Amino acid sequence: MLLKKIAAALLGCTLSISVLADIQENAGPQLNSLLAGFESFKADFDQVSGSDGSRRMEESRGTLLLAKPNRFSWIALEPFPQTLISDGETLWIYDPDLEQATRRQVSENDAGVPALILNGQIDELEAQYKIRLIQEKGINQLFELLPFDETSVFTRIRLLFTDGLIKELQLEDSLGQRTSILFTNQELNPSYSDDDFRFNPPEGTDVIVENQAESAG
Repeated sequence: MLLKKIAAALLGCTLSISVLADIQENAGPQLNSLLAGFESFKADFDQVSGSDGSRRMEESRGTLLLAKPNRFSWIALEPFPQTLISDGETLWIYDPDLEQATRRQVSENDAGVPALILNGQIDELEAQYKIRLIQEKGINQLFELLPFDETSVFTRIRLLFTDGLIKELQLEDSLGQRTSILFTNQELNPSYSDDDFRFNPPEGTDVIVENQAESAG
């Protein structure tokens, strides 16, 4: 039922709160104060993606672990298990159903907008996007990011905070694709070890490294 509710909201192109007329321009400092308030982060997520021209929705749910800078573990549990994990230098993408893992060095191209947001890299965001606070009501703050470059992959990004915690991230791209990521059970500054961001392929996994395949066992 939860994913169906998220899908309905996504198709309606709205977040949890409506937009007021008194938009606050140049809200980078306000967003920065929220994102700078933690060095590590943990949450469960429900992600739904779809487009205007299609009634088919792609859904997934799982757990996110994050430690600044650039360490993360994104584990989708259902409906199709997948793990993305990085220690800041190496990125692993593991598909257990396929018994396949891809390993590559992290590059600047991997620093997508969601990563910039969650890592609190406001300088990079402000160089690419106009950051506006389009509503502040009670414990809710809704930010909107609009690209300066018309050829940008994302045409609009919205980020909802509730009581100082990231609640929802919504992305719209130039092809009409919309993705909504709803975070629950958020925890700021949990303790992690280096092992939380390392990946050891299970025995028998096909490992792809720089377009070459090897076996883990």
